[in-house]
Amino acid sequence: MQTLFSKTLNKITVIMEKSEIQHRVKSIKSLEDFARLLNDIKTDEFGTTKYQVSESQLRHFSIVKIVPNRYKTFQIRKKSGGLREINAPCYQLSILLYLINILLKAIYTPKSCVTGFAEGRSIVMNASMHTGHHYVFNIDLENFFPSIPQARVWARLQLDPFNFSTEVASVVAGLCCHTNAEGTQNVLPQGAATSPLLTNAICDKLDRRMLGVARKFGLHYSRYADDMTFSSMHNVYQEDSEFRNEIKRIIEEQGFKMNDKKTRLLRDGQRQEVTGLTVNENVNLTKKYVRDLRCILHIWEKEGYGKAYAYFYPFYKKEKGYIKKGEPIMENVIGGKLNYMRMVKGEGNAAYKKLLNRFNKLQQIVFVDNETDKGNSYIYVHSYAMKDFEENFHTSITLEVSSKQKLIGKCQIAGIDKVLPVSQSTQLHLCPNLTELEPETVVKSDLLKQCFVTLCRAKGKNFWLITKSEMNRSRCLSVLNANIDVDALLDIWEKDGIERAAKVFKEFVLSKEATPSDSSSAKKDKKEYKSSNKRGREWTEKELVALTDDLPFIDESIEPDLNNLVDIGEVLEDKNESSYPEIEIKAEWLKDPEEQSSPNLDGIRDIHNILKDSDGDATNSSVKDESTSNP
Repeated sequence: MQTLFSKTLNKITVIMEKSEIQHRVKSIKSLEDFARLLNDIKTDEFGTTKYQVSESQLRHFSIVKIVPNRYKTFQIRKKSGGLREINAPCYQLSILLYLINILLKAIYTPKSCVTGFAEGRSIVMNASMHTGHHYVFNIDLENFFPSIPQARVWARLQLDPFNFSTEVASVVAGLCCHTNAEGTQNVLPQGAATSPLLTNAICDKLDRRMLGVARKFGLHYSRYADDMTFSSMHNVYQEDSEFRNEIKRIIEEQGFKMNDKKTRLLRDGQRQEVTGLTVNENVNLTKKYVRDLRCILHIWEKEGYGKAYAYFYPFYKKEKGYIKKGEPIMENVIGGKLNYMRMVKGEGNAAYKKLLNRFNKLQQIVFVDNETDKGNSYIYVHSYAMKDFEENFHTSITLEVSSKQKLIGKCQIAGIDKVLPVSQSTQLHLCPNLTELEPETVVKSDLLKQCFVTLCRAKGKNFWLITKSEMNRSRCLSVLNANIDVDALLDIWEKDGIERAAKVFKEFVLSKEATPSDSSSAKKDKKEYKSSNKRGREWTEKELVALTDDLPFIDESIEPDLNNLVDIGEVLEDKNESSYPEIEIKAEWLKDPEEQSSPNLDGIRDIHNILKDSDGDATNSSVKDESTSNP
């Protein structure tokens, strides 16, 4: 009851804040008033009055000529081929745009046919408008964001519901726009927080006219960003038909252009898709999506983590490799896909629940990295014998001397060139005369066949490491995924000390059979557990009952935010080997990994670090829902 009241109270608070912003926007007469409102929003959001937003600051960042580097421009590959330009605002400007976006969202609500970039709406809502129809017609607008010039943004901000003065509209438009790729004019950039909402506002007239066309021809219409969809039981979508000519004319009059390559008419005899979801009978995922999930979970269950990762890797790189660099974390990807499945099918769907239960069982072992264990070393996820690695990943490793006189491994995985670091003792093991060799010298050693390639993890990032011996999988278990009552464990710690708490935690883990099933140490641990049972437990039955009460599994897995951390995977792939000193500092190559001890449940420090960081509330930690981002 208390939780429900808290949620209701929070909801009321949000509505009151929104209404207050709406009221204050009406009284904005100057840029000074606008800056004052942004300051109040900032104080409410960040809880501090420091670093005030000033009128001069807004003017400064609104002029490209004064601050030419306010946006960082880079390109990413499109899935369909070609390059997409992204303009990311600098830190100071990103804060200003974040605050402006809060203000704009409070006073603008898009039409009901618009399902993209609007609170409470999603691709599921967009697809649900077109289920069970004989014909589904998809249109894509070409170069959507760059098609909107700054002058158009400036004009729209002076109309309802914004009604900004000319001065305020000019500065806001200047902040929200940036020079296009050709350098000919300022346009809405793809990468700014305000761009999605402003495109919806500018497309109001386009949506209104499209709704008129839909009513005229008896159709259903929706728009998700640059994807426009019509559907009906009758066919009006023929080439050069009145309908096709009408919508093309309206789109061009509104300053946009149809992408003919992505214009598709889907009939009920084939798979009908809207924003990636099938809509033939109801909104659903494609069969391939569910089949791929089942397949990877089956391999993980039957053949272990190593085989599953080798199977998963090339498929992931094919789907996401055009934008995602570094080595993927399979658990996070599977968790994200399950979250997406829950959003589409619903939490009570039988297929979703079955897959989630299988994933939860596999997730009993979590490879804790520095995000949880605040140590400086990295952990070992899985070791492959050299022969197994080359067979599973269809590659061959060669050794070469780097410009920093280090021995490195080179290979190609899933069509991508990889540079694999080699541990220090392994470098001397494979090449005793390493210091005498010139950079770029290819090294041949028969001992390489006896080495191992280990998947390691540090700061939420995976990377490869060549070692001369097999590295045992790190066995530090996360309290979040141990299904353990943290409060009960803390009580034992407080009453009887940390040694007893660590012993209780270990006994609980072993009793739940949470050790890796494919690890050679698992059988040993289970034997130790059975033998300890014969001697009798040293903790009470009451403690065991308290600790074995399973808690709900937190399944909202997301990839950690690593914007401020060194991307080890990317550094290793970089052929510019001047970055190797950064790796040495970040991952501590000076310590030989084979001489480092893996996190172990027997040690008191591991359990101490976990519990200390949890503050006794690890089981209640909120995890963001992944459905808010693209799957």
